[in-house]
Amino acid sequence: MSIAAASVPIVIDPPTDGWADLRREFARSGDALHRYFAVRLGADASSADDLMQQLWMQAARGATHVPAAELEFWLRRAARNLLATYWRKQRTRATTELNAAANGDEATRLAQRFISTSLPADELERIELHERLKLAITSLPTSEQELLIRHYFEGASHAAIAEAMGISERAVEGRLYRARALLRDRMTRYET
Repeated sequence: MSIAAASVPIVIDPPTDGWADLRREFARSGDALHRYFAVRLGADASSADDLMQQLWMQAARGATHVPAAELEFWLRRAARNLLATYWRKQRTRATTELNAAANGDEATRLAQRFISTSLPADELERIELHERLKLAITSLPTSEQELLIRHYFEGASHAAIAEAMGISERAVEGRLYRARALLRDRMTRYET
């Protein structure tokens, strides 16, 4: 290959049939997917951002042929797989680090730190409930997440939500009812 040929950028045109649908769906459900990663990764915001980029790259390669009605489900399944891969890599890294630091002094200090940190039972229950709620909400489809967040976390009234969504207040009540039922179902999945 000549030097001139190597310096010519390779342009890959995105497929036109599903590309617009993918970008629309990613824009619509991107915040919910980022919350899904962020809740499960805790304070590691940069890893959540990295996983979102990986999700976009994976979607750009494979989801353009997925029917528009199934894109959110495809993205959620891909997000779960990316997170599982991330945790496998983290577990491998942690095991390697523990094996490297397994001398007696460090192990004793680590054990003392775990033993000395204690929380009252009611505080632990509150923290556990909070974590279960975050996991359950972020496992919901995007539309239900946004509806619950708008109403319960941002304090939007039924009228304000109805106006923003272009539906009646009665429809908002029905959707909130179904979203709460779905949330209750998801909460039972995360019980220990």
